[in-house]
Amino acid sequence: MSDRPVGDMAGERPDGWAETVVAGLEAARAAERALGEALRPGMSLKEEKAQRRAEAVRAAAMGLGAEGCAAAAGISERLLASWRAEDPVFDAALSAARSLAHVHDVVPDVTANPAVLRMALDAILDGVPFVAVGALVGAKRDAFYRLRRGNPRLGALFGAAQNARRRTTSPGRKKKAELKGYRLVRLDSPAVRRSDPVR
Repeated sequence: MSDRPVGDMAGERPDGWAETVVAGLEAARAAERALGEALRPGMSLKEEKAQRRAEAVRAAAMGLGAEGCAAAAGISERLLASWRAEDPVFDAALSAARSLAHVHDVVPDVTANPAVLRMALDAILDGVPFVAVGALVGAKRDAFYRLRRGNPRLGALFGAAQNARRRTTSPGRKKKAELKGYRLVRLDSPAVRRSDPVR
C-alpha cells in the first residue's frame, strides 16, 4: 500500500483504488456502529429519533428529496412523512434545509457532491439494489447507469461497493435474494384429482 493519501491513488489502477476507498468507508461504518452500541444502553428512543431527524435534515441540505432524506435517516418515506406531520419544528427544519440547498444551488449530484456519493455507496453497502440507488440520490435510472459506464472512477467505486456487499452477505441471504418472489404452487394433488372419486 502506498504512503500517499487515498485520493491520490486515483491515477493508479481504478479498481485497486476503489477497493481501498470502500474498505475505508466500511471501517468508518463499523466504527460508527461500535460507538452507537457503546452508547446504546444509555440512549433513549427519543434521542435516537433526534439523531435520525438530524440525518434527514442534513440530507435535505444536500439537496436530496424525501426518498434520500428517509434513506439517510435509516427510515421509510412513510415514517418520514409521519414525523413531518406530527412535528412542525422538524417539518420546518427539513423545509428550511431544502430551501438552503435550493438557494445555494446545491444539487444531489454524485459527480460533484462527496456527501451524496458517500450516501450512494452506503446504500449499496446496505444492500440497496443499484437500480434503486439512483432514485435515492435524485438521479434518473438511465442517467445513473450512463454515469457508471462513463466515469471509470465512479464505476470502480460502485463495483467495489457491490463486491464488498456480496462478501458480507451470508449464503442464506444470497439464496433468498436470488429468488424473484415467484413460487410454484400445485393446487390439485396428482394422486387425487377432482374428477376421481375419493375412496
